Amino acid sequence: MEDIEEFKYEPKSVKEIFIEMKNTVELMIDLAYASILFGDKEIAEEVLELEERIDLLNYQLMTHTVLAARNVKEAEQATTILQMANAIEDISNAAGDLAKMVLEGVELHPIIKETILEGEEIIGRIVVTPESVLVGRTLGELELATNTGVWIIAVRRGKRWIFGPDKDFKIRAGDILIGRGTRTSIDQLKEIARGIIRVIGNERIGRD
Repeated sequence: MEDIEEFKYEPKSVKEIFIEMKNTVELMIDLAYASILFGDKEIAEEVLELEERIDLLNYQLMTHTVLAARNVKEAEQATTILQMANAIEDISNAAGDLAKMVLEGVELHPIIKETILEGEEIIGRIVVTPESVLVGRTLGELELATNTGVWIIAVRRGKRWIFGPDKDFKIRAGDILIGRGTRTSIDQLKEIARGIIRVIGNERIGRD
C-alpha cells in the first residue's frame, strides 16, 4: 500500500468500511474491463483513483481495528479482518494493473477482448435515443437491474463521465450507458434505449 500522506479519521464502523470496500472494488473490476474493451483512458484513470480510495479505506480499517482491540483475544480475532481487507486490496491492485495497461497504450492480444465479450456477463455500451422510455426517468424508478438484468456502472454524458451513478441519476437523451449483464439482457436494454421496445419489466410505457 502506498504511503498515506494525510489521514482524516472518519467515524465509520468496520462493517461500513467493508461494505464500501466491497462495492468499490466491484466497480473497479467492471470499469477496468470496460476501459480495456473500449480502449478508454478516462475510465482507466477512474480505476486508479478508486484504487487510491481502497488504499485509504484499508488504512482506516487498520486504524479502527487497532483502536478497538482491548486484549490479546480480540487482537487475534482482528487479524481475520485485516486478512480480508488485504485480499480486497490485492483485487484492487489487480484492477489497477489492468487500467495501467490501457493508460500506457499496451497493445492487447485480440483474445483478451474476445474473452471479456464471451463471458456469462459482458460489458455493453448502450446509446439512449430521444424516443426511448428511459429518458427523463431515474435509475431508481427504472430498476434496470431488476427489470432487465443490467447494472449501470457508468454513464457518458457529452464529454463527461459519471461513474457508479446512484438511484437518483436521471437519464437523458444522448446518454451512453455502460452496463454489465448477460448478452441477452444487454441486447434487450439496447432496444429499449433505441425506442424499439417500450416495455420495462411488466410495465408498458407510452408517450403522447
